[in-house]
Amino acid sequence: MSAALSSPETSVSDASRLDEPQRLSPRRVRIFFWLLAIALGAVQAWATRFTMNPDGISYLDIGDAYWRGDWHMAINAYWSPLYSWILGFFLKVLKPSAYWEYPIAHLVNFLIYVAAMGCFEFFLRNFIRSRRDSDELTRCEGNIPLPEWTWWALGYTLFISTSLQLITLRLLTPDVCVSAFVYLAAGIILKIRARSASWGRFALLGAVLGFGYLAKAVMFPLAFVFIAVAGCSSTSGFRQRAKYALVSVLALSVIAGPFVFTISHAKGHLTFGESGKLTYAAFVNGVDPWYPEDGGHLIGDGTGLVEDPDSWSPNREMLRHHARRVFSRPAAYEFAKHVEGTYPFWYDPSYWQEGIRTSFNLKSELDAIKQALMTYCHLSISVFLQLPLLTGLFTLYLLNQQPPVCVRRAAECWPMLVLGLAGVGLYAPVHTEYRYVGVFVLLLWVTALAGVQLPVSRRSQILLSSVLAAVVAINGMMMLLSGIEQRQQFRNADAVYWHAAEALQQQGIEPGNRIAMISEQPLGEGGPYVARLARVKIIAQVNRPDLFWTSDLPTRSQIVEALVGTGADAILAWRGTSELGLQAHWQQLADTPYYLYRPDNRAPIQRTSRQ
Repeated sequence: MSAALSSPETSVSDASRLDEPQRLSPRRVRIFFWLLAIALGAVQAWATRFTMNPDGISYLDIGDAYWRGDWHMAINAYWSPLYSWILGFFLKVLKPSAYWEYPIAHLVNFLIYVAAMGCFEFFLRNFIRSRRDSDELTRCEGNIPLPEWTWWALGYTLFISTSLQLITLRLLTPDVCVSAFVYLAAGIILKIRARSASWGRFALLGAVLGFGYLAKAVMFPLAFVFIAVAGCSSTSGFRQRAKYALVSVLALSVIAGPFVFTISHAKGHLTFGESGKLTYAAFVNGVDPWYPEDGGHLIGDGTGLVEDPDSWSPNREMLRHHARRVFSRPAAYEFAKHVEGTYPFWYDPSYWQEGIRTSFNLKSELDAIKQALMTYCHLSISVFLQLPLLTGLFTLYLLNQQPPVCVRRAAECWPMLVLGLAGVGLYAPVHTEYRYVGVFVLLLWVTALAGVQLPVSRRSQILLSSVLAAVVAINGMMMLLSGIEQRQQFRNADAVYWHAAEALQQQGIEPGNRIAMISEQPLGEGGPYVARLARVKIIAQVNRPDLFWTSDLPTRSQIVEALVGTGADAILAWRGTSELGLQAHWQQLADTPYYLYRPDNRAPIQRTSRQ
């Protein structure tokens, strides 16, 4: 009897003796990874400082509109406002020149990343605290849980990899900002679960989720999942939990309500954002996301203006606004009647696609889910992404004499599991990208790692430390190699867009002028990046430059005349001519891959050098 009673005590003693004298100080580990995270983030932000993406142009334009008080132009049902507010604030205060505008925007991205790291620190600290009772029980049962220093090492390894490899700082998008609010909300839920429920914490949770919605519309439906999880995490009675949840909903409404009301009024129906609907239409229903139909307008075919027989689309009668097609093959479009932002068509896609209806199609839905599963599988098995962590996790689970015990222990962290699955699951039926789900993938990994435990023995401690060190080292090496590759990719990065914008102004194109562009947009390199810095407006487009430059000369001339006929002061083209030789009447802008056509200057081409 006494021997039986002393056995647990011996196990506890052995576990404490093996686990408490940690080789690494948690504080030193945290400081090391803080410095590492900041350094890697700064390198990525600096290496990509002159890059730009289509979404970034829209956010910059909307930010300008907000901070100059142009509310009519600023209110946008497609792009959420918070990220634009932040970008616009820094541009208004710092007033950078055209050369520094994109680097400043990437600096803002980096600062948001540092803020997200602070939010992650809050989350991980509360997560470690929430595991202490469970860890003590694990020691009493004669097992070794993850020591604290490994949580900090693994946690920050996950944060760095998801932030810089999945979300990235290269793109000007609000996804890093969203991750910060998710970490804050998850940390507050952990506090609530630790018998610390209060009116204030639930109100704070609702406010954080409200700002998360202002960063990205997808956080609106997810907010109710967070609130439900918080309510179920509380140890209070059902009625009290319901009251707490109501307080969170009210706080969410106070923050999110004004914007929901504003865009709903603008669209004429209740909406918290149109991006989800239009993404569903594009990726599930197969609607062309850029030009869903041409409206059946008259087009040029080389002999005159005729009705295009191929122009009909199921969306023709649905759309309320049309981008007028001014030439057939290759297609050229004009959108001069609604000129907002640098590139009106991508400034507010919800305007141009207003009236599109979505419909459920089981086959298309299954295809979207299949594509999402393939994305998640690639994420898990890629040696440059999550494979080292997945291998280490399986190794530690299999080293346990009873792997199901590890699974049950991980299930104790069900709030993080539910939040992670809700995030990755919400995107799966529509469209999935790494940057969308990076923060939720981290929550799932933290949940899985919480189940790790090994029997008390010196051998177990050595195996545990070895596997964890290998995971951190291999993952760090993969991130380093990825960073070196990216640095080499952008080592010759120059202010190409600024050089082209300067040359554009030297050719007499002034701010406020209207231009047409020949480029693969919104997804490819092209006019908006130059046009934003030159402060000109794009009113027409040929979005298949390959077809334009491979067309015969008479066809190209007709397309050019059609674009000039839209009222464009000039035509800006990307690449094309550099691949097929210099074309008459096109002038290369400095040494960039951009070319300019001036209707009032049809002299043979000349080159302008960078200053």
